[in-house]
Amino acid sequence: MYGAGRRGKAAISNLKLFNLADNVLGFIDDAGNSDYCDKPVCPISDIDEEKKENCVFIITTYAINNMSRRLMENGVAARNIYFFAELLIDDIASDSFAKNNEKIQKVYDLLQDDLSKYIYKSIYEVYETGNIEVLSRTQGDCQYFPTEDANDCVDTFTLSEQEIFVDCGAYTGDTIEVFKKQTNDVYKKIYAFEPEINNCKIMENKYACDNRISIFPYGNWNNDETLRFREGKGTTSEIAEDGNCEIQVRKLDSVIEPEDEVTFIKMDIEGSEKEALTGGREIIKRYKPKLAICIYHKLEDLWEIPLLIHKLCPEYKLYIRNYTDRLDETVCYAVYDKTGG
Repeated sequence: MYGAGRRGKAAISNLKLFNLADNVLGFIDDAGNSDYCDKPVCPISDIDEEKKENCVFIITTYAINNMSRRLMENGVAARNIYFFAELLIDDIASDSFAKNNEKIQKVYDLLQDDLSKYIYKSIYEVYETGNIEVLSRTQGDCQYFPTEDANDCVDTFTLSEQEIFVDCGAYTGDTIEVFKKQTNDVYKKIYAFEPEINNCKIMENKYACDNRISIFPYGNWNNDETLRFREGKGTTSEIAEDGNCEIQVRKLDSVIEPEDEVTFIKMDIEGSEKEALTGGREIIKRYKPKLAICIYHKLEDLWEIPLLIHKLCPEYKLYIRNYTDRLDETVCYAVYDKTGG
């Protein structure tokens, strides 16, 4: 299995339903040697020639092109590489939805446009039927920036020359680059939060000459403390009790300068979004910035995060957009119309 992450865990769970989990020899993962789901984990470079020739390699993330290419570059024949989208869907009992039906319906009713409602219904259809193809009909093209220029635009989501942008989960600056392009590089300030030190160094080198960008080597949370972190997993590194290192986490409310009227917060932080929103509740209540919050890392995020945003600021208009043909990259947008419309 190539990919020892959340989707890999779902794949193992689904294989257990067919009594096939014992056939899995282990996981390949860039993070290196460890154990996951009671299976050994090793980097791709440690796979011996016999396994390359005689084993089936199943990709357990949605980064199919990159991962299949890496397998072939390391000597795995194309005939031995497989991907099954259905295998990566979390095995969710139907009573999980029934138990939270009231919350799900409330979110549905809060959504502002038909596209949001259609996407929301489609996501649940995938979980309930296993038919992932329905999401191909909902795929947008400008993640985090659904402005008038995008096919999936969100009403009143506009960018000005006075943006103070908070990027939670900045990675190496990929979203910052899009933001700079969207604003024609005219903005007031960027706060970039990224707990992986190597990624911070990349950004520090990249933006050394731009004093508008402040980079913080912290994760985002509902408190200021030290937590375990699973690093070395690229864009999917995450806070986890069994993490291989420790990181510092901070509340947005304790880092953002009091005089900075934040206009836009983006969060893609691998399941810590709910805690991070709570840690920025004062900023959100005070300034009502645009929000672009990922809601796909945990099943309950689909209803818990929109409801939390609504609780923090009932005046927000809520939208949902999807940016892949799979159960990834789904974003909840919150927009406060300061004109009173």
